[in-house]
Amino acid sequence: MSKHKFVGEYPFKTSPKVLYNYISTPGGLQQWFAENVSVDSDRNFHIEWDNEVHIAEVTKRVNKLAKYDFIGDEDEGNSLELKLVSGELDGSTYLQVTDISDNDDDEELNDLWQGLVDDLKDIVGG
Repeated sequence: MSKHKFVGEYPFKTSPKVLYNYISTPGGLQQWFAENVSVDSDRNFHIEWDNEVHIAEVTKRVNKLAKYDFIGDEDEGNSLELKLVSGELDGSTYLQVTDISDNDDDEELNDLWQGLVDDLKDIVGG
């Protein structure tokens, strides 16, 4: 099955430094994104949703980006990129989400991400 790419961009009224911890650390992700997040000895993230654990290799760029490449037969080829972008005109911070998965329903993905981002906004006040 081919993978589907969903991209969403969400404005925040907080600094990239504040948001970065919420997109790049197990504790931060666990507050808004997943039920449980842990790191193994190989530094892979174990991310739990709906009582299923998904393992991801992580790439980070300080204060800008966290990319999760999911590994394992079921998740092979799936990835998630959470990127912080500064607006050129107004200096606002945007969270750009690139979700590559088997789900090709853009409306469902938009609703999912809007709900997750709203949860994050409630936490950071923005």
